[in-house]
Parts: sequence; structure tokens; C-alpha cells
Amino acid sequence: MAAVMFMLHVVVVTWSAASAQSQCHMISCMETNKHGNGNVLDVINMTKKSNNTAAAEACCQACQSHAECSAWTLNSGICRVKSGDWVLAKAGGCSTWSGTKAAVPTTTEAPIPTPKPVPYPPNVKNVLMILVDDLRPELGIYGHNTTVTPNIDKLGSEGTVFTRAYVQFAFCAPSRNSFMTGRRPDRTTCFNFVDHFREASIGKTWMSLPEYFKSHEILTLGAGKLFHPMLPPYNDAPASWSYGDASDPNKLNLPYVNPGDTPLEPFVTVPPGLSGCTETEAIIEGDGHWCNYNMTILEQKGLGTQPLWDQVIMNATVHHIHKAKENGRPFFIGCGFHRPHLPFAAPSEFYDAVAPASETKPPKYDRPPTGSPMAAWHPGGFGGDYNNSVPPKQASVFRRAYYAAVSYTDHNVGLVLQALEDTGLSNSTVVIFMGDHGWQLGEMNEWRKMTNWELGVRVPLIVRAPWIATSVGVKSNVIVEAVSIFQTLADLAGLPPPESGVSLPAQNVQGSSFGYVLRGIKPNATQNVYAFSQFPKIVAFFKGYGNQPWDPCTKCNLSTWDYMGYSVRNDRWRYTEWFLWNKTAHLPIWGAFGAGGGAELYDHLFDYGADMDVATDKVNLVEEPQYAQVVANLSKVLKDHFQSDH
Repeated sequence: MAAVMFMLHVVVVTWSAASAQSQCHMISCMETNKHGNGNVLDVINMTKKSNNTAAAEACCQACQSHAECSAWTLNSGICRVKSGDWVLAKAGGCSTWSGTKAAVPTTTEAPIPTPKPVPYPPNVKNVLMILVDDLRPELGIYGHNTTVTPNIDKLGSEGTVFTRAYVQFAFCAPSRNSFMTGRRPDRTTCFNFVDHFREASIGKTWMSLPEYFKSHEILTLGAGKLFHPMLPPYNDAPASWSYGDASDPNKLNLPYVNPGDTPLEPFVTVPPGLSGCTETEAIIEGDGHWCNYNMTILEQKGLGTQPLWDQVIMNATVHHIHKAKENGRPFFIGCGFHRPHLPFAAPSEFYDAVAPASETKPPKYDRPPTGSPMAAWHPGGFGGDYNNSVPPKQASVFRRAYYAAVSYTDHNVGLVLQALEDTGLSNSTVVIFMGDHGWQLGEMNEWRKMTNWELGVRVPLIVRAPWIATSVGVKSNVIVEAVSIFQTLADLAGLPPPESGVSLPAQNVQGSSFGYVLRGIKPNATQNVYAFSQFPKIVAFFKGYGNQPWDPCTKCNLSTWDYMGYSVRNDRWRYTEWFLWNKTAHLPIWGAFGAGGGAELYDHLFDYGADMDVATDKVNLVEEPQYAQVVANLSKVLKDHFQSDH
């Protein structure tokens, strides 16, 4: 595959309180009127608009111009302007576009306490955090040639690349709730799309990672998917993000920017954008899982020069960097890209950049690991079932689309990093680049994330701190956990450690800084020896997937699961135990495997991170007599760790 260079082009759009209040506030569904006082004021036919986004924009503006309008909906091109008390629901789950004129929801809950600011110490560094959804470490800097990632590779060559970095949960919301608070999933009790750490019974007064920087009078700005949408609500605005009058030296008039989210004025603005494969006239090729976009046609449809969500997020982040430069204060800027999350929607130039499907290899090991317990596997949604893998040709089509989406994200990452360079801030900014969890691309007949296997929890992690000479151009095989990101960024930026009690008394932030790796210090016998992960499952049969019983259950609660799987990784081994779940006590039944649970042991002696087939868990060795002591030792480590968090 020939090397491809992409032109770096940015169209800067100004985000401000004024523009936030004039934007259309769109989500994808609305709850029914709860007080019986809702009336339809006007019905307008929007079917002649060029696309859903344009129709929604016009419907929103119709509401804005009507004195009595409080909310609007758009369904099948018909706009309804409404009055009364309407409650916005979470994004996703229906085909209706909707929004409100005044998007500040009412609440009877007490506000989150605002900690007293502690001035930042002298010589504190900036932080740029780039998170990528569903990204596995199949990148050039990790030794792979399936994706085109010159910008990420350059970042890696200038920093430290961690080849064995692991998240604590292979699912978006739980993983982000964990590393954005510095607490493990058993502490946050966020295991799916139901709960979040800001709930009163969990951690309403906890300080998040960006909030910790904000508490030191550091500017905090964000765009895109950093927290999972609405978990916590509104990307944890205003608690985590700076907002205020531009005359206030501690803040800027810049709300959080996230297309597709639920608005909270003035703290969150929701610009329009295209989220997936909906504009069929502009799709060159694709199906429900992926699409190759002709960007010229998209622009001709009135969607602007940068219509895709990640383009909007990139543009907002570039603007944040420039405004932070003007402000002159230290900053924490977060940027969360959606791709390669499904659908794999990307401009055609990135599909052209990767190898065609006919030259893209399918997974070498496309069956579940031999001897693995049933609870370890679940249907992935790409076809096939436990006994029948996705056909190799179709698997290659899906894999090529994923690689194109990754290459597209690399392009956006390059534009953000270029803005840092253009403003002269690169040498004073910690850049952290990571995925929120791993991804299976047909290995073990598993697609997506949501496993305790190696490919589900291993992520790319690159940290650049140019003033630390020993961190430049380094590849480290030290085992690190995402839960330690909080401690590490505070350390590298020059802030006091959160556990010191200086500004976070009784917060119990977990993890430990791995900043010593960048400083060229080798770990001692007790540092970074293990990485821990977990995942729940329920028994629920799905005829569409060959009547297979195992479901990750993205919207279940603590009283629903049947199993919880706990996993530990050390230098050589991955060991996992699947226990029955006590649905009343909300605890695992330690030692009780039941019919679908059990233990798993996989050997990673020759896994150096450069071959996904080598990294694939293949044969469960837990019953092999020669490994009995390994099993006994790791079982004790696993139980000692997880039992201490209950």
C-alpha cells in the first residue's frame, strides 16, 4: 500500500455563548408531555428541504421565532411547533428529531458543590487529551501497515508509545466513567448505558479529571466524545468545563461542543452535523455498518464544507487551542473523536488510501477460543453465530472499512496537532492519545468490544512530553492501566497528586502515575505488575444470532446480570474468572461458576503488540496440569484485587 499524504485544511468556526444560544438544539427523541399542557401551535411541511439536518435546522428556527413555542419535533419531514412542558430524552432510540427553545432543564437536585479554587503551581504544563472511540492499536507506530496513520505515527515518534495499555472495561460509558474519574468500575458502579458517577448515591461530589485541573484555575475546554453522551449528563458540564465572561481571567466564553448531544445552555452547544450513513445520495459504497462518502456531493447538499461529526469536533478543538493561546493561561483541552465507532463513515479519500477488500486479510483465528466458557463470548452483530463465523470475504470488507475510518481519524488528529504547533504550544503541552477500549475485528468470531479478551481491553496509548528528554521516541512494554491516566496527567503537568489531600480530601482517586516511565525510571517489583478488567453478561436468547444465549446487556441494571467476569493481565498471562452474580446483594458469588461460567488462561509470551493474530486469545490453558500453579497464583491476585473494591 503506497504512502498517502492528505492535505491539512481547517475552516475555523467561532464557538461562543451567543452562537450557542442561536444554534438549533437537536436530539433524536422527546418524551411525551408530562403535565397535559402541551399544544401543537403550527405544523410545517419540511419535506422539500435537502436533508434531515437542514429540515431540523428550519424547524428549530420556526420554534425560535414563535413567541409561545417551547419545543419542536420533526418526523418524516413534518415539523410541529409546540407549547407546554416537554422533557428531552437521551439521544438515540427513535427517528424523530426534536429540541427546545430554552434548553435549560429544570431539576430539584442540589447543585454539584464547587470546590474552592487552588492556584496552579509555577511552570505548570498544558494538557491536550485526544480520545478515540473503538480504536485498537492497529496503527503504523505499533508495527502495522493496514491503516494509514502518519500523524499518529509522528506523535508516537516524538513521545512514549505504550504497547501494553489496558482499560478496565471494554465498553464506552463504563470505561470513560472510570478513567475520567480515576476510579475503577466497581467504584463507579457504571457498567453499561444506565448509570454514571454523578448519581447522588455514587460520586456526586467527586472531582473528575478535567475538573481537577479546573480546580487549580486552569482553563478546561472540551469537544466531542470525552464522557459518554448523557453519562454523566451534558458531558459533565458545567462541573468539568470552564465557562464564563471573557473578562474573567480564569475562563472563556466557550461552551462544550458536541454534535448530536442534548444541549444545556449556556454550557453545551450542539452544532448540526452528520453522524453516520444517512445521506444515501452521497454514498459511493457501503451498507448499514459502513459507508464511503463522496464529500463533494455532501457539500452540494447544503451540509457545509465539513459536515461530518468528527470534522465539527476537530474544528472546535482547533478553535479552542487558538482561544487558549490568546487567553494565556494553562489549559486542559479534551478532544473526543467518534470514528472508528460504527458506522465506519469516512470520506472516499480514506477508503482509497487503504488496501481494497480483495487485498485485506480476514482474521486468522475466527473461532472462539478452544475451551473458553460460554459467558466469555457474545453475538457481535455482524452476522454469524457461535458455530459459524462471518465469511472471510465479508470479514475483509468490514475490516477494510474499519481501517479507512481509522485513517480518517488520523487526518483529524493531524489537524489538531498542527494547531498546537501553529500556536507555539507544542513544547509546553502534554499530549495524551488513547482509545477508550479495544475492538475485535472478527477474531474469535467476535466483532466490536464488550469482552474480557486481550483485544477487547488493550488500547493504543501515546504520551508526548517534549521537555522530558527520556520520553522521546520510546516504546515501553510496561503494563499500564487507563484508570491511572488521572494521576499521570496531574503528575506530568506539575500539579500536586490528587491523593495528597491538597485539593481533593477523601476523594480516594485510584490508579498510580506512570510518569516515571517517561522519566526513564524502570518500575520496581511492585509497580505496574498487573492490569485488571471486568465485564458482565446475562443469559438471553437471540434467534437472530443463531439462538445464542449471551448478551452484554447494554441497558441492564445491577439486578439483571447473571455473570460478572473478572480478568487480570501480567507480563505473560491473561487470566479470567466468570462468577455467578447475586442479583439482590449486587455482588459476585465468589467461587461459583455455574453452567456458563468458568476460568480462562491464555499465554501471551510471544505477543509484542505488532500482530493482532498473535494477540488473539486462542486456546484456554486453564486445565493444563503444568499451569496449575500459574492459575492458583493469578486466581488469588484476581480475588484479592476485586474483593477489596466491594
